[in-house]
Amino acid sequence: MSAKKVNFGKKPEARESVDLEQWVSDRESVVSQPPQEQPEKIKRLTLDIPESLHKAIKRQAVDAGVTMADLLRDLLEEHYGNKK
Repeated sequence: MSAKKVNFGKKPEARESVDLEQWVSDRESVVSQPPQEQPEKIKRLTLDIPESLHKAIKRQAVDAGVTMADLLRDLLEEHYGNKK
């Protein structure tokens, strides 16, 4: 789950020779995009696991190039995510 970031261009300084109308138009095209769905509220989960399991998860996360949290989130989502 990742939140979408909206980047606004840097406000032109008075010293710069910038077409202000173009700058405003570009900004309006970014601002006028349809609103995105609100991200789901995040809750923290803390659990105690054996050191050997922690090391195995960490090793797999490093091999996959992701964080342990992302790896575990994906595994939990696969198992519990679509059940209602």
